[in-house]
Amino acid sequence: MEKKQTDVGLTYGLISGLASVIFSLIMYLGGVKWFVSPVAYAGFFIPVIIGVLAGLKQKGLDGGYIDFAGALKVIFTTFVIGTLISSLFSYVLFNYIDVPFREALAQETAEKAQQMMQRFGATQEQIDKATEDMMKANNYSFSKQMLGAAFICIFWFVVSVIISAIIKKKKPEFPPVVQ
Repeated sequence: MEKKQTDVGLTYGLISGLASVIFSLIMYLGGVKWFVSPVAYAGFFIPVIIGVLAGLKQKGLDGGYIDFAGALKVIFTTFVIGTLISSLFSYVLFNYIDVPFREALAQETAEKAQQMMQRFGATQEQIDKATEDMMKANNYSFSKQMLGAAFICIFWFVVSVIISAIIKKKKPEFPPVVQ
């Protein structure tokens, strides 16, 4: 059973990573505006759907039963692998393939942050300082990508707990009596 869980988590993690990369490519081809639009949040559902499918696949392999720990292991493994693949893709895309796109994305993000800060009543000095800091930083460096992936994995763990609690089904201790 242990090997099957690892295989399902790995397989679905690779699928999740590939789906996330394809979604990122579509967003990239759509331009900077797509990256900061509400459409970008749709990418959140890709790993969730694939994580649920991974848990259900494992449940099916185990005869329709899966305990909480088994579901959690498969689903969280799926999320971690998918997140690492997606983060590595972003790192390569924004640091080696298209650095000007990363800079344009930073500019667009800074403009959105300025608008938000103005709505919250920040002073122009605070806005200018925040914008300057944002433009200096490379939010797609390897260390920041891995740190971001670690924080996302904490979030994915919570999501994994919720999904596992929903799909778990305990195997009966005694088989049903057939008459």
